Amino acid sequence: MATLGNNRQIASISFEQEQDANSALAELDKAIRSGQIGVQCEAVVKTPRLFEKYPFPILINSAMLKLADVFHAGNNFIRLCILRVAQQSEKHLDKIFTVDEFTRRIFGVIHSNDPVARAITLRTLGSVASIISEKQNVHHSVILCLDSHNAVEVEAAIFAAEKFCEKSKTFAANVCSKIGVMIAGLATPSEMKLKLIPILQHMHHDTETATKAMDLCQSLLTSFPAGKFVMLTLCTMTQLTIKSLLNIQDHVTRLLTYLTSDPRSSVKAVCLDNLRQIALRAAYLWTSQNLEDIAKFTFQTSSLVLKVKAVCVLNAVCGSVAVTLISLPPDTAVLEVCREFCYHPNTELATQAVQLLTNLSKFKCVPCNLTPEAVGAIQAHILLQAGSTEEKHLTYLKMILRCAVEICKGCTDVSDMIVQTLTNLIGLSEEASQLYICECLAAVGAECPSALDAVSPHILASLTTAISDSSRDITQVHMCTLLFQAGCQKPMSAPIHGQVVACISRASPWVAYKVARQAMRYCQYQVAYDILSSLSLKAVTEHVHYWLLGLQHSCAAENHLKQVKGDNSDLVACIADAVEMYVKSHVTLKAAGTPTNPLEFSCAYVNLRRNILEAHHLLLLSCLSFSAKPPPAISTALALTNEQEGLRWTHVAQQLEKCLKDYNEASLLASTLYKSAFDADPGSLLNINVLQQCCDCMKSVISTIISTIHTGKSNLGERQFMTSVKDEMKSYMSSGVSSVISVMKDISAAMDKLLPDNSSTGAISYKLMDILSWSVASFVRASPSYPRFFYQTLQNTVIKLAVSPQQSPNQEPIPLRADTHLSLKVEGVVQLGERPALFREVSSVVISVSTNLVTRSTSTVPTGKVNETTSVQLSQTVQPHNDYFMTSFVLPFPVLGIHTAKIEAGVVDENGVIWNTGPRATVSVRSYDENIQRQQQQQHQQLRAAARAQQTSSSQQMHYAQGTHT
Repeated sequence: MATLGNNRQIASISFEQEQDANSALAELDKAIRSGQIGVQCEAVVKTPRLFEKYPFPILINSAMLKLADVFHAGNNFIRLCILRVAQQSEKHLDKIFTVDEFTRRIFGVIHSNDPVARAITLRTLGSVASIISEKQNVHHSVILCLDSHNAVEVEAAIFAAEKFCEKSKTFAANVCSKIGVMIAGLATPSEMKLKLIPILQHMHHDTETATKAMDLCQSLLTSFPAGKFVMLTLCTMTQLTIKSLLNIQDHVTRLLTYLTSDPRSSVKAVCLDNLRQIALRAAYLWTSQNLEDIAKFTFQTSSLVLKVKAVCVLNAVCGSVAVTLISLPPDTAVLEVCREFCYHPNTELATQAVQLLTNLSKFKCVPCNLTPEAVGAIQAHILLQAGSTEEKHLTYLKMILRCAVEICKGCTDVSDMIVQTLTNLIGLSEEASQLYICECLAAVGAECPSALDAVSPHILASLTTAISDSSRDITQVHMCTLLFQAGCQKPMSAPIHGQVVACISRASPWVAYKVARQAMRYCQYQVAYDILSSLSLKAVTEHVHYWLLGLQHSCAAENHLKQVKGDNSDLVACIADAVEMYVKSHVTLKAAGTPTNPLEFSCAYVNLRRNILEAHHLLLLSCLSFSAKPPPAISTALALTNEQEGLRWTHVAQQLEKCLKDYNEASLLASTLYKSAFDADPGSLLNINVLQQCCDCMKSVISTIISTIHTGKSNLGERQFMTSVKDEMKSYMSSGVSSVISVMKDISAAMDKLLPDNSSTGAISYKLMDILSWSVASFVRASPSYPRFFYQTLQNTVIKLAVSPQQSPNQEPIPLRADTHLSLKVEGVVQLGERPALFREVSSVVISVSTNLVTRSTSTVPTGKVNETTSVQLSQTVQPHNDYFMTSFVLPFPVLGIHTAKIEAGVVDENGVIWNTGPRATVSVRSYDENIQRQQQQQHQQLRAAARAQQTSSSQQMHYAQGTHT
């Protein structure tokens, strides 16, 4: 199945794939030195792929210097190819450490008599402006080339000027006046002026330059009233204002002035687009009067396009939490816009108006209840647009459905109305609309789980209809998910179970697998087990078969837990059976792993659940043994003699301490798994956190009971710990783990009720054991479902390390004199997937190095030292630059023998949280002493000489004996 690809494999067949960095660089050099222009160009255009595969400074610096040589001596075509390489490899340019030499070779072409060569040189210099931003000779040449009489060269100079303005504060300040003179000059063509104006948007490095550029733009608005100039100048001023945060309110007023006074529709459209950009960036600077002006313009204009853009601006402001800072009166024109256009014939305008009404209701911008109006408008638009199959109407439907989810978040009372409307449309809509409606129902159900209970029969009827159409398999998966969500944490009824199985029997294996996966995520393990039982026989590879079989065993384990009777009489047996199935699942998932996809998280998660169940099982056995075997008479006698009631229950405390140890180990496993799941979605991390909190809760209960047994008083601190966890987890109550949080609340309340500050141990010991058994049973029944990260990852972050010096190919240890230190260099690359920083991003990388003595040399001369340093632990935090990082360690190995240096990488996210992502590398070092080594060599030589002498003597004696015998 495709879910085995937790780490996506990027397959590319290229000539450098099997080569290391050195051989790849040698191949590049060989191709560049070739006399054939085709071979040279092919090698040049493949350079960006080479940089992506080997993003290390030495290779990139050497390759770019070689390309610079070719640029200096080659023709314009190969120079153009090198220009493309520079543009495609922008994030690797800062790894060039011989910048001056690289610039000198490129810059030499600027003095060529060929204007095309000079133009390509200017564009190349502009493309590498990030590393040569303060080169004064380059600045001077770019400014001089702006006065060239060759149009191609001037356009290249404008390109370079824009790039250098973006990177260099000095260049921006120097070229500002030059650009103003060129724009004002009569000799400059209009097309050239239009290309010069956008350069001003990059002059945001300091207030003085930004103010100067803004004044220049203001003068351009007066001097050049043509439509193209006005629109381009306004866009430039908007970008400059957003980047410099200079006089934003003044620019909003300026745009509103042009919006109301300029008669040209194109200018009005540009003003509205710019206002929307400012609203998205700085909505907190808007005033109620600004909103009123845009709302009035919406009524005044006759253009539908401008009406839509104006409402989009209002949505950009009102959709931000900053709108709560704005006080709108009850009769505001913004509200009139909503009421006027909510049911407009133009669907786009009406959709934007409904979204605006939803935002006003959500943030309570107006001192009146707008929720009924918003709900009515949402329901009307859903009914109108659900039957359409056009792409644009589907887009509008998605916007309306988002409004429905938002209105349900802010007011859960309307969830039933929205859900009822959506459910009635599932069976009547087209397939594309059905998918969006099902997704909306799932989102509303996540906010208000009880809303889906009443509509389950309608969803089941729609699923029955969809079964007959095999082409609507995705819709069937969505409907099954809704049924699972409606019955989450409850056993599915036989009719629904039968309909789901009938649906899956006609679906493709991939669709069936997705339904099984959703069933596991919503605790419908019997459905998942039935589906996986048939799928495991259809697997095409051995690893897929083991993956499906492992999931099947996990479902079987959870089914055993779901079959516990109400009186908990078979709880111990069910947990034992579940542990057995989890052992099988863990072994099977291990077999399903591959070198490229080892399924580390899945195996660790199953192992975690197994360890928790084993701790539960041991605790239940301890409780049963206490009930079946009361304290011996000798314990009672000792308690009466020493007047210590706790001595009667010593054997109980010993058993509970063993259970406490098991729960502590399970909690550590959960903590380790949590810290390793950097790419996990928040829901998966919450799932692991809840499992850890279950273990910590049981630890606190057991610790409290042990404290009560030993001291006769409960440990108030332990009970306060559970209360603090309960308060911290309040924000998670809306998630699927709310039942687990509820169990922890109940346990805390029961302990507080049973264990007052002063209590008699003998009177409550049996009740304490009952609380332990009841706690285990409650946690077993409220076990959280499987997280999403168990099956798939939406974010993929991989760190690759390169350690030098490296061991020889035959893995011989690195020799090092004991009186010196090893300089260990660690380089690495952070490789990101298709959706980087989806949940969290890499802020820095932590490199940890630890050394250990493996084998002490037998020839070590006693030194008399008592404290010998045999291990060292060092750590450094480095920030990746363009996904590359490098650090060094100086490691001592004073003790003669074989040592290992273990290198491990970790990740620090934007919140400062450290994640143990790996990878890990190991280097072996052999520490030696030259004097001892020399003595050993001399001893070996003496031994060999003695052996040769003995062999010679034996040979002579043999010859003498033979002669005597003769």
